[in-house]
Parts: sequence; structure tokens; C-alpha cells
Amino acid sequence: DSKIVLAVLAPPGAEQKPAAPVKNKLSEQDEVIATKYRKMLKMGIPLDGVRHKMTQDGVDMKIVSVIVSEADPSAKFEDESVAKAAPKKSAPKEPLLSDEDETIASKYRNMLKVCIPKDAVRHKMTQEGVSDKIIDAVLGKENGPSKGAKTPAKSSSKTVRLHWETRNLAPEQFKKSIFAKTEKKKRKLQSINPEEDDIRKLEEIFQKKNSIASKTKNIKAEVDSSMAKLLDLTRANNIAISLKAFNDFTFRSLAETINDLDPDTKIVGERVHFIPNLLPTPKEIAAVKKYKGDDDKLITAELFFRQLISIKRIEDKVQVMRTMSTFEEQAEEVRAGFKTMQQVCAQVMNSEKLIQILELILNVGNLMNEGTLDGGVEAFRFDSLPKLSQTKSADGKTTVLDYIIKMVIEKGERDTLFLTDEFPDMQESCRLSINDLKSDLNTLRNDYKLCKAELSSLKRDQSSKKKSASSLPKKAKDQGEAGPDPRKALFAAIKSRGSQADAKPKAPPDPRQALFAAIKSKKDNTNAQEESIESNITYTPGVGKLQSFVDHSKSVLSFTEQDQDAAVRACKGLAIYCGEEGGEGSVSTLLQVLSDFAASLENGVKKYDERIERERRAKKKQQDKMPRKNKEKENEPNAPPKSTRQMLKASSLQPHVGLMKNSPRRDAKNEL
Repeated sequence: DSKIVLAVLAPPGAEQKPAAPVKNKLSEQDEVIATKYRKMLKMGIPLDGVRHKMTQDGVDMKIVSVIVSEADPSAKFEDESVAKAAPKKSAPKEPLLSDEDETIASKYRNMLKVCIPKDAVRHKMTQEGVSDKIIDAVLGKENGPSKGAKTPAKSSSKTVRLHWETRNLAPEQFKKSIFAKTEKKKRKLQSINPEEDDIRKLEEIFQKKNSIASKTKNIKAEVDSSMAKLLDLTRANNIAISLKAFNDFTFRSLAETINDLDPDTKIVGERVHFIPNLLPTPKEIAAVKKYKGDDDKLITAELFFRQLISIKRIEDKVQVMRTMSTFEEQAEEVRAGFKTMQQVCAQVMNSEKLIQILELILNVGNLMNEGTLDGGVEAFRFDSLPKLSQTKSADGKTTVLDYIIKMVIEKGERDTLFLTDEFPDMQESCRLSINDLKSDLNTLRNDYKLCKAELSSLKRDQSSKKKSASSLPKKAKDQGEAGPDPRKALFAAIKSRGSQADAKPKAPPDPRQALFAAIKSKKDNTNAQEESIESNITYTPGVGKLQSFVDHSKSVLSFTEQDQDAAVRACKGLAIYCGEEGGEGSVSTLLQVLSDFAASLENGVKKYDERIERERRAKKKQQDKMPRKNKEKENEPNAPPKSTRQMLKASSLQPHVGLMKNSPRRDAKNEL
């Protein structure tokens, strides 16, 4: 007994403490159940998560208490019934949150409910920029790690994990399985177990990748700890990768190129589309401006952003660069689309074959609907054309479209069925939409307006710098340079009017007119001086490039608008011609229906030709079988000779034909 052992072996004078209560032992069946959750603890799953899982699975409290005590001896486990009866301690008051903060906090409370560790939730909230108030409300104030808390157990193996599915077998099932035989000592074959050399080779072959670079990671961590960390790491890495496409630029030269709208056209192709992804957000700009440290603590993306923050209207300038690079190509595509729509509408309206086909369909439909409200009509909607191939005959083998195709071919009008010959651009027009083309044109207009506004802004910025260097003189030396003084003109007019008060002038001069004339003269002189100064300003090459683009794109935009007007008129005319409502917006659907109908006509002709070919072959095969039957009858063993059959056939028709003159039967008759 443990009491006796302690009493005998304890040193003299030692106080005998009461024996600790013996823990409940688990049965074999309980041990099998507990094995599953012990493995979860070994894999590093937190104790609270394992305990929640056992409670969810309905595990006996005896097993739960044993596993909890094994994992954390200092932890006190209480049954749920005892826990409910025990008085609850007053929890510390959480900070009050607004409705908006509660919405944010609910996301992370749900993460805690699914047993995600608090440290992981805290890291996620910090990474997403959640305020400390919400973090304290969800997780409580961080007072450092608790004494009884344990860090998740890490794998001590030096190899990669083998991801297999384990099985927890009941004792009876385990005894019957092959795995029970591995524990038996008496076997015919000797057990094979890995030795020390085998284990070393296993670790060399299947070693973990992160263990190889652990030293370099530690060095990087020490270096990173001293960095400024102004940007998110993922965002900074993406920007650094995109900047590799601009290796021929320094950060300063790239920023100057963007500021002056790429005057030498070095940024072309895909690089133009990379630049918008390289621009900093307002939050990032504020972070970079706030930083006052050295450049040595900045990473690649932060160094690049530091060069961009001084550029005015950087988003507009990047958009202007893209517009100058792609405007001509996009305008050509839009113009080609408008011209295609215009041509297709003209082709449909000038088609004679379409008129013949629609007339035949109208007549057939009126015959089929005779005596109903749908009979005797003068027109039908074009979206009814697909129903020709859906309406079938009584035997279900022939459609109305098959009947029409057969009728046209039998009447010798086979070429009428090939509508695609008169609609060569129909297939391409089905991919276009007049509304989409109009939207693309509006995009071009907006881009042009942006370029025009940026041109004015650039000229204003550069001219203001020139004017500040050489401002206008406040007062000219003589009156000819400064212009007439409006006050002197006003006083002279009043004096002249007063001196001539007694006389009766025909039209006394108005002092206000003299004042307005003097002000206008002075304003004209000022504008002339400003224009002379602006004419002397030398703008940067980027401004000259943008000025040329604006002048050229204005004419291109004018031609595109003319093509749009012509296409819209053609589409409206086609809608009226086909009796459709909706104006030019309905033409896209109309052209798609006509394209499908033309394709179904060609498929129907092909189907008709295949059927005729099958019938011809069947008829020929039947004709080939007839001579074979006659030859088989001739080759029969009991069949009479061919000459005899002919004589018998002839004698049956004409008895005197085929009888010989000196036959024995005739001689006997003569003798009688």
C-alpha cells in the first residue's frame, strides 16, 4: 500500500501529508475513446478546444477530467452541474461598444466560438487594423501570459508530416485486426523496426524545408525588426514585383517621367497598365509623409512611394498616359464596330432572298392557322422564326422548316435558302451591340476631357512658376505703358459737362461711358501683356506632347461621332423595316435571330441532301438484289434448263410455236 511505503521510506521527522486522492482509472473502452483526444493535444490543439470537442461529442465526464488533468495538472476541472451551482465571479466590465463596433466585434467573437486560439484572433484583429477598444472588448485586456497557460505543442520530428487518416478501433475490433498482430511477441517472422541509421536516413530524405532556412529567417527577423514597416508586407511585395518591369528606371526618374507624362514614350505596352497598381492610396501617402526617418529603414515600395508623394494629380496623370497610349486603337475599334453595324443593316434591307423566304413563311403560316385569330395576318415578329424548327408533323419526323426547305428545293430555288451569301458581315455583327459601342464612345469622350483638363492644369502650374519669377510691374514709368487712368477720364468728362451746362449741346457726353471705356482699355492692355508673357513661356516636353495629342484626338473623336450617327440611323431604319419596336436598341437581338435562322436554313439543306442520298443508296441496293435472286433460281438443282423454260413459256402462249415438224406425236396422229 502507498501509505506503508511512505511510512517506511520517509525520512525521520518528516510530516506525513495526507495521501492525494487516487485518480479515476479508465477502462479499456474508455482508453480507446481517450486516445483520440490525446492525439489532438499532441498535434498542438489548445486544451480548451479539445475540451469543447469532447463536450460536443458527448464524452463521459470521467474521461474529460482524466484528459484535462493529464494535460494541465494545475487546472481544476469541475463538472458542469457543480460549475452551475458554484457562484459566479463578477466578470470585469467590458468597454461599451457602438452598434458599428459591435458589428465588427461579432466577426471575431464567432472565431472564438469555433475554438480558434485567442492569440490568433488577436493577431488577425491587429493585422486588420481593429481599434484597441474593440480588441479589449472581445479578448479582454492583455496582462501577459498566465502561469498555467501552455504553448501549443510543436512537432519534435525533424521530418515532414505524413498526412494519413487514423482509426480508433474498439478493443474487440482491434483484436481482430491486423494491427493487433504487430504487438504480439510470438510470431514466425521477426519484426522489422527502423534502427539508428535508418532513422538518420529518413530525416535526411524527408527533412522539413523550414528547418533548412531557419538560420536565415532568424537573421531576416532581426533585420526586419529595425525597419520602418509603413506598408502592409503583402502589398509591399506585390509592388516590388511590379517594379521589376521598370528596371531601366530609377525611382526618381520614373517619378519624373510620370510627372511629365512620359515625353519620350518609354512606358508603352503592358507597362502602361502596371502603373495604376503602383500608385499609393491616401492612407499610404499619409504614412509615408508622416515618416521622418532615414531611407535605410525603408523597403523598396516605401522608397518608391516617397518619390511619388510630391506629384500633383498623380492619378489623373497616369490615366492621361494610358489614354494617350490606347486612345487611337480604341477609337479605331469603335469606328469599325459602327461601320459594321451600318453595313449589316444595309445588307439586310437590300436582301431579295430574305423577302422570298419571309413571304413563303407568311403564306405557310396563314394556311396552318386558317380559321383562327392568328390566321390571315400580314406580318409576324422575327422572334417567331425559331418556332419553325420546333413545330413538328404528326409523326414527329418533319418540322415546318424541313417542309419549307423541301418545297423551295423542289421548285428549283435552292440558292434562295443560302442567306449568308447576302449577309457576309452578319456573324461579326452578332458580337456587337449598338449600346455598348455608344458607351465606349462616351468613355473616349471622358478620357479626352480629362486630357484637356490636365493640359490646362499643367500650363497653369508651369506659367505660375514663370510669372512668380518675373511678375508684372505694379506701376509703369509712363502713361503709355500703364494705360489711361480711369479716374482722370471720369473727372474730365464731369468737368466738360459742367462747363457746357449753359450751352445746348446736341449730345452731352456721359461720364459713365468714359469710365467704362478707360477700364476696358486698361483690361485689354493687361491681357495683352499677359499673353505676351505666356507666349514667352517654354513648357516641358510632356505638355507639348499632350497638346499634340489633344489636337489630334479631337479630330478622331469627331470622325467617330459621325460614324455613330450613321450607325444609329441605319439601326433605326432596320428596326422600322422589320416591324420591330425599340429603335436601335432592338437591332442586336434582331440580327442574332436572323443569323440563327440563316444557319438553320443551311443545316436544313444539308439534312435534306443527306436524306436524298440515303434514299438513293437504298433504292440502288434494292435494285442490285433483284438479279441475284434470278441467278439463284437458275442455279437450283431441280430447275429445268433455260431453253426448256422458254419453250414451255412460249407454248403456253402459242401452242403451235416450238413443236417440231417430224415429232413422233404428229406421225402417230397422221397414221390414225
